[in-house]
Amino acid sequence: MNVKLFSEAMSEVGDKYYEEAANYHCKKHGWVKWSVMAACLTAALFTVFFILSDYFRRQGAAPPDNPNGVIVDNPADNTDGDRTPTTSEIHVSMDNISFNEVWALTDAARIWRDPELYDYIQWDKNAVIEYYGKDLTPAYIPDGLTAAVGNGTASAIADKSGNIVEDTVWLGFYYDYYEDGSPKPTEGVSALKGFSVAVSKVGLLKDCVYVLPGNEVKTSDINETAVTFGYRSMSYGPYDPDTHEPSGYYDMYVAEFEYDGIEYQIVAAQMKAEEVVKVVSSIICGEEVIVDK
Repeated sequence: MNVKLFSEAMSEVGDKYYEEAANYHCKKHGWVKWSVMAACLTAALFTVFFILSDYFRRQGAAPPDNPNGVIVDNPADNTDGDRTPTTSEIHVSMDNISFNEVWALTDAARIWRDPELYDYIQWDKNAVIEYYGKDLTPAYIPDGLTAAVGNGTASAIADKSGNIVEDTVWLGFYYDYYEDGSPKPTEGVSALKGFSVAVSKVGLLKDCVYVLPGNEVKTSDINETAVTFGYRSMSYGPYDPDTHEPSGYYDMYVAEFEYDGIEYQIVAAQMKAEEVVKVVSSIICGEEVIVDK
């Protein structure tokens, strides 16, 4: 405890306790006088102890008991005069993340909508932010990946009353692109490297089918948000004309969750599991997190 903190805490103790201890007088019996003074002093010391405990408790609250998203306080060391403000780190442990085996990714059937009954709306980035209430770009993007052209824009559909019936927004973050803006496969592995994010308030149009029945699929808790992670080993060509064996395999990860009234689906290829968890956590927590292996 340094002098400054002790002084601030002591200032919360009312002067009346010191006055009662120092100035209390009893005219009849001297021993009564000193007994009362001792009692008053004890009460004052007890009050100091109580306020000090409450004071320092308020200065640094204990982190929440949440093994999947623990906020760790790193108070500044002011012993050498450093006044750096207190910082916080959010940690997510891979030990608490469950990956379910993915069977396939399927697109839901598109509904044809009569242009006489529905309006097709082109949203720019500002319109998307206004509709969703925030920038949908994850706080963490792995090194080497860049945003696709047109990220954050979307084509929405509304009925004649103005109610939005389709609102999916897609964002892509890949290692390279063709001139037309579409992501380019890597040279060593004939597959994309990076991830996409699909978001919607009214319902996503792509489904992830897991090998296990729905009631057996496990979710992972990230900062009190249930996330369903999936994994599948994907093959890539060229394929052997005789054995039909692929040239090799790469990792594909899927993450599905709902946060702040928005549905999210993330599909990642040729990325590490820790990177996928870090992307998801940065969306939920609103900042870059630390993933503990």
